[in-house]
Amino acid sequence: MKRIALFLAVFVISLAILLTEGWTPLGFSHGLFYIFPMLLLRHQLLALQATAAGFMTVMIVLGFLGSPPGLDQAYVIVSRLLSGVALWALILVQLDGRGQPR
Repeated sequence: MKRIALFLAVFVISLAILLTEGWTPLGFSHGLFYIFPMLLLRHQLLALQATAAGFMTVMIVLGFLGSPPGLDQAYVIVSRLLSGVALWALILVQLDGRGQPR
């Protein structure tokens, strides 16, 4: 039951971040806010974390498409790419330490 509540909380937080992206013009780095719900999943199975990272990557793209115009497109695209890289870096860092004796 706690796992379901955790995933529901991550989904609601991610959805709230996506909704706020529609209110602000492009250029504000909302994509970095997706790191916080990912940190809530740090003790879950790596496959579930990767699924959530994929879901949040799609939300970063949807936020780009749904936001009103703002700064230069090149800047915004680089910002979104870095946000996606940061999400997947969290997965890779944990992958490196799994299976090692403590």
